[in-house]
Amino acid sequence: MVKRKRMGMSLILGSSMMVAGPVIAGCSTGVSADEWATTEGAIGRINMEAVQEAFEKSQSVEEFEKRLNEIYEGDGIVLIRAKEEGGKRIIEAFEDLDKNGDLEPGKDDLLFAITNENGSNELRGRGANRHYSAFGGGGSFLFTYLIFSSMTRGGYGYYTPRSRVPQMETNRTSYRNSTNYSGGQGGGQVGKNSQYYSKQSSANRSSYANAGRQLSPARQSYIGNQKSTGAFKSSKTGVRSSFGKSGWRSGGAKGAGGGQVIIGNLR
Repeated sequence: MVKRKRMGMSLILGSSMMVAGPVIAGCSTGVSADEWATTEGAIGRINMEAVQEAFEKSQSVEEFEKRLNEIYEGDGIVLIRAKEEGGKRIIEAFEDLDKNGDLEPGKDDLLFAITNENGSNELRGRGANRHYSAFGGGGSFLFTYLIFSSMTRGGYGYYTPRSRVPQMETNRTSYRNSTNYSGGQGGGQVGKNSQYYSKQSSANRSSYANAGRQLSPARQSYIGNQKSTGAFKSSKTGVRSSFGKSGWRSGGAKGAGGGQVIIGNLR
């Protein structure tokens, strides 16, 4: 049984797998296509505890989106949208898998959703994060702001503007080049993510492993394409060493809870 956590939110925004296609080994990087395909960034895992903290601390939509993209290790930008449906207010976060700046549910991958109903909030992981859920009360004027125009925008009151995506990419690149992302005491965000993944794997071993295999069609297609074309070789997603151990290989990032090899740095 998955352990459910209490969640206080001051901000509610208003592994083996079968993939079609030939496998190309990443000989020039020292990391194979199959190794890349099981990384957290490739399968769409995100540190849900850090997501929860971002809800509680962010003071604006832009700050929340920025923080999500600092936490997440995948190659695509994380985009969000809000809707009101059947008396529920819902926020969804997707990775922009095709990197076109538009949130397209059929082509992009849903990472998590937040549902507000009758004064209660639920944060629930989707895809590779489906093992995780947290609950809490309260709400926010920002949630209301996000869905205010839903009646005139096809049911969606807010979605990350395409015009802002280039700046989000620039901000993320700067962050990933800093010790706040990898390095410093505790290994930065990468170190915190490693600790979270290790803890979740130990506490929810079966559900955690199963979540990493039950990927959306969009995610499976993305992984298959990256492997078959060799595009994974330029990935900025990290390949970790053993969970619970410090250390790193050349080109990687040291951090508590497991080091990383950044594939794109090894070319």
